[in-house]
Amino acid sequence: MYKILVIDDDLEILKLIRTILEMKNFSVTTRQEVSLPIDPKAFKGFDLILLDVMLQQTDGLAICRAIRQEVDTPIVFVSARDTEEDIVKGLQLGGDDYITKPFGVKQLSAKVEAHLRREVRTRQAQDRYEQVVRELGAVSFFLEEKQVSIRGQVLPLTQREYAILELLSRYPQKVFTREEIYEQVYDEEADALFHSISEYIYQIRTKFAPHGVNPIKTIRGIGYQYADDTLLH
Repeated sequence: MYKILVIDDDLEILKLIRTILEMKNFSVTTRQEVSLPIDPKAFKGFDLILLDVMLQQTDGLAICRAIRQEVDTPIVFVSARDTEEDIVKGLQLGGDDYITKPFGVKQLSAKVEAHLRREVRTRQAQDRYEQVVRELGAVSFFLEEKQVSIRGQVLPLTQREYAILELLSRYPQKVFTREEIYEQVYDEEADALFHSISEYIYQIRTKFAPHGVNPIKTIRGIGYQYADDTLLH
């Protein structure tokens, strides 16, 4: 269920918007006042924010300006101010849309649903991107191409080196023994020794070193783990 925050100092407007949105099965939180100083945390956890421009203690533009860097939720201004200058100012401050009062029930519903659909499409696009590109700090894994780059520069990894590094990056919290890495990256019938894993990891570190990055840390007595802090010290 989508969660929507509505802020307006007019109680009747709040009741109207709540009724409209709850008919669409949205979860609606309403506020008549915003406590000062403005705390961005109070605006997190919502899928959409409907924000009146003219409030008693402060104005919606100031609220948007104060929270925008920490809150990426779509913000739609709802205001009786309807000049082009007012609308442009609201959008420039980080608003995603602007609805002028008085508004129609269908217009409000359509605007809200359009922004929620856009957010869904954005998340889906990000999910698809993450399925083919894994970003870990300065290191990027291009999973379809089986390539690794640092700050845009592709590293000349061998097939086996890539396989080991990709495995460790896939489970960055897990510590792999040499035997576990061996079982994952070698074919069942491969005739190789466990100590070859250590040699591959040495080669990976050698290729990353000129870029000031060490992507693998050794856990003494256990094995290897992808380094969360990849920068060399």
